[in-house]
Order: sequence, then C-alpha cells, then structure tokens
Amino acid sequence: MPTVEDLDASPTVLEFELVAEKLPVDLTGNGLMANAYTFNGGTPGPELSLQVGDKVIAHFTNRLDEPMTVHWHGIELDNPNDGTTVTQNPVGTGETFTYRFRVTRPGIFWYHSHSMPANKEFKGLFGPIIVTDHADRALTELGVLPSQTHTLMLSDTTVCKEPGKNDFATFPEDPHKPWAFSNQYGPFAGHSAYPTPKDLCETPRDNHGNLLDSGPLAAGEIPNVMPPVNCGPKFDCRVNEGQLVLTNGLRAAPRDGSPDAPGAVEDGDDFIDVRAGQGVRLQILNASVARYFRLRLTDQKGAKVPLYRIGGEGGLLDYVRLEGGVQQGLDFKFDGGEILLSNATRKDVVLQVPDGARVGDVLTLWTLDFRHYGTQEYPNGYGNIPTVPVAHFRIVENTGSPVFAIEAGDPLRVHPAINDPVVDIRNEEIKDHLLDPYTFDEPQPGLSDETISLAIVGMRESMDGIHGIQLEGTEAVDFRAVPHVYSSRWARLGDLLELRLHNRTQMHHPMHLHGFSFQPVRLIERRDAEETVVFEYPSEFVDTVDVPPNHILVMRVRLEDRPYIETGEPGGGAGRWLFHCHIFNHAGLGMITELVVIEPD
Repeated sequence: MPTVEDLDASPTVLEFELVAEKLPVDLTGNGLMANAYTFNGGTPGPELSLQVGDKVIAHFTNRLDEPMTVHWHGIELDNPNDGTTVTQNPVGTGETFTYRFRVTRPGIFWYHSHSMPANKEFKGLFGPIIVTDHADRALTELGVLPSQTHTLMLSDTTVCKEPGKNDFATFPEDPHKPWAFSNQYGPFAGHSAYPTPKDLCETPRDNHGNLLDSGPLAAGEIPNVMPPVNCGPKFDCRVNEGQLVLTNGLRAAPRDGSPDAPGAVEDGDDFIDVRAGQGVRLQILNASVARYFRLRLTDQKGAKVPLYRIGGEGGLLDYVRLEGGVQQGLDFKFDGGEILLSNATRKDVVLQVPDGARVGDVLTLWTLDFRHYGTQEYPNGYGNIPTVPVAHFRIVENTGSPVFAIEAGDPLRVHPAINDPVVDIRNEEIKDHLLDPYTFDEPQPGLSDETISLAIVGMRESMDGIHGIQLEGTEAVDFRAVPHVYSSRWARLGDLLELRLHNRTQMHHPMHLHGFSFQPVRLIERRDAEETVVFEYPSEFVDTVDVPPNHILVMRVRLEDRPYIETGEPGGGAGRWLFHCHIFNHAGLGMITELVVIEPD
C-alpha cells in the first residue's frame, strides 16, 4: 500500500493532497491494462495511517471529467465534511475542496466517492484508513497480537476487451473449474444473463444507467454498471459481480485446483512471506459494488487454517472470536473459521501459520461465493461465483516450534494489561425516541416509526416502500435544497435510540449509517408474523451491518455530538446523515434514506 506525503510536521496532523484522475493501471502485474479511476495515481488510493485523536486535512482535487465528492466511511466527523450529496455540492472537474476532520475511534475505515458511487467504485475509486489506539499498540508489544500486519483491500471489476470479443457471460463455463457454474445457459441460467460484459462494454450506459449511442467501449475501459431508475419493466435491475477479483488493485496469482485440493500457483512475486508457527494479522476491507467476500484459508494440502477475528470497524474486540457455522440459533451460511465481508464491511483477523508447514509451501486465501441472493442451495458446494485466490502466503522459514498462538476467547480489550472493554450500550434504558416531524413548527416529511422496512417495490429496492433517490441530488440542485423524503427519520443530538431494520426481501442488505457508529443488539427471524430471537450480538461498534432475508436486526445508536473542526464549537453532529444499503445499485435505485439530527431544545 502506498502512503501519502505528509505536508504537516506535527505528529498529530496528517495533511496531504488527494487527486482523483483517470489513468492506465496494470491490474495483473503482467500487462492487463485498464483505464481506472485512481486516487493519487493508484487503485486503491494511499493508505491513511492514524492514531486516535489525529487531525486529517485532505486537499482534494478532481481531475475526472465528472463531478464527485469524497466520503470518509465510518469516521465520526462533523456533518459538513461527510462528503455526500446532502452535505456539499459535488466538486467539479478541475476544482478543489479541503476536507478536515479528527479521528476519534479506532478501527478500519475507508474513503470513496459518494457521487454515482456504483460506477466510480467499480472503476477503482477508494482507499483504506487504519486508526489505532493504545490497546492496539500495547497488545502488539506484549505479543498478544502479531507484529506482521497487512492491509488487504478487496474489490472486483470488469475490463472491456476489443469490441466483438467481450464475453457473453460474466463467468463463462470452464471445464477446468467445475465450481464455476454461473453462465447464461447452465443450471443457474439467468444469474448472470444480463448485463454481461458484452452488454456493458458494447452497448454502454451513462452514469445514470441510460444507454448511450456512442458505440462500444474500447479495450481497457471499465464500464458503468449502474442500472437506470426505470429498470424492472424495461431492464434487469441486477448488477453482476466483476469478472476480475483484485487485492490492493492487483489480481492474486491464479492457483490450480480448488480450496480443498489446491494445485500449483502461477509463477510470480505476489506472495506474502511468512514463517511456520508465526502469527499474521490481516486488516481486510470489501470495496466492491455487489460482491460478498467469503474467505477461506487453506494450506498446501487443502486443510482449512482458521481465521480468528480480533476487531474491525470499531477497533479491537473484548475477546477473540471464531465466526461462522451455526451459533445460537443462527446458521451463518459460511463455515466456522472462515470470514465473511459484506459490501463496505471490514474485518481485523489473525491467522496462525501451521508450525508443521515446510519451506516452500504456499497457503492460499480464497474467496468463495456466498448465498446473499435468494434462498437457493448450491449442489456443488461452491456456488455461482468462481472461487479464486485473493492472497498467497509462502513459507520461507521453519523454526521447528510455534512462535505464536491464538484461540477463540482470548482476552483483547479486557486483557489485564489493558482493562478497557468496549463501551456497552445494549442494555441501557431507552428513554429517547424518534421525533414526529409533522409536529414541528414547520412540518417536515418523515416517519417516527422505529422499525425501518427494507422491501422491493416496483421491482426496485426501497426503504419503507419509498425510493429515496432524491437524496442522490443532481448537479443542478444545491445540496441545501435537496428535499427530505417521507422515510426520513428525525432525532436530537445526545439521544440513545433503538431501531429495527426489517428485511422483507429475499436478499441480504449491508446497511450503512453515516456519521455514527452503532451496536447491533440481536437478530430476530420473522416467519408468518412470528418473531424468534436467533442471535444476540456481543458488544461491538460498527457502521455497516448485514441484514439477512426475513430477519429483523435490532440496533442501538447514541447520537454523540462532536465539535465543528474549524471553530471548535459544539453542534457538528447535527445535520443530515444518509442511511442506505451499501450494495450501491440498491441505494441508487431507492434503498436510501436519512437520519436528520437536530440540536436539543
């Protein structure tokens, strides 16, 4: 990961230039060039490495031929710096805008465009932010956490070939990879029948999904993928996963075989060198538009190596967790010891390299398909999306004995040397509730219902049956004039709220709240009007949460204020904060609303 040049000498201030520009990049390391959208010349953009309390000053310049904003995903900043269509006007071509904020919570965060983001993110416009605190540093010094740490920013994309040579299926059938079932003619017909790479590249769309009459895209171009808002009756609303899976902007070397029976790895130098018996820490981000990353690590012989979760969007956990399998009453639909990242989520994980591994052995981190659309079963065990590597770990030394150990339940933030557990708001008394905006002196659109419904209306995703596409704004409308929608929620600064996200659809939705971290409390399965609690969440702060079909997720959020970065005056937590599905085409088609936070009386 590249880093930025710090323009400020202070150790607590990171000041830098951030430039968005379309440039050719090599996505494979051996010449597959794509005309990508880049930050500071690369995709991903440079990593921002910070400590809690640091101030960030980002001088952003837009050299793209379309307007855009930069959203600092998960950062609890003051509202004017959130980088959305309801907090600023998009930065035009050749224009600049300076974002200023302070990082107040540890964790893995990221930055990306929030203007037509489905297209810009698919083309590469994102970068990671890592914020550490005293607990992280102390546990690393004690050897509880590994010192070898790698950031893995995962994404996918599709690169156009010469006109006439683009694929008729997103994932053409490959007899050498029998788990790659997805094509327009096979047993999963329709899964990727439209839009195919041929459709996207040879009948391209504009930023709003409307068909262009400019002819096919040239080889190396990355197509727009956002469907039009009138999809459904006329066009399929689906956005397929990209053909090419990238880790830090590069395709990992292909490997023959499968996770259970791996073969040879293609020659190359994109390996992470490790020692047998050591621990390795991976800070993993999902920057894709539609793909879920189900990650499994296997050794040279195909045996699974567990991935232990130690943190993520809110910094370190209280205890080490082993995720997946069946826990409490919930089947997570991925195996124990694997890691799942829905869109926009981040996981901090640790692996223990097997102490019996031989020098020259290669462990591979694979991504498998995850059943997040519908309730279909996968008879082959893998699913519709091809299983491919995202990283390789090469054994370069074997000391003959383990040098690191980790187990589920090991203490982290509750370690005696730290004794700083995650603040738990799950059991506090709820005294605050959403406001009824129709009772204001100047009545406003909105609902006071604390259950937010995720539903399909008119073949498009919605929140409370309302398509909130007005919140996306337009170039012709000043951000201060973007209207509220009838699904808007209103609350006061300082309130502690309990909200319910009821997923009435047949697909998973990763829901992201801007401006405030929240705690998932419980997951409730709803069948025929009966509700059954199937999972109680441990204490953790997140900003994005995956809600399964036919389930209700109960969450709590404290609307903590923060000062305006420029003046130091209170009230920076007030304003309009978007709340949407982070499968960006879902948000763009209507699964988006806002939480409007006002000053207390």
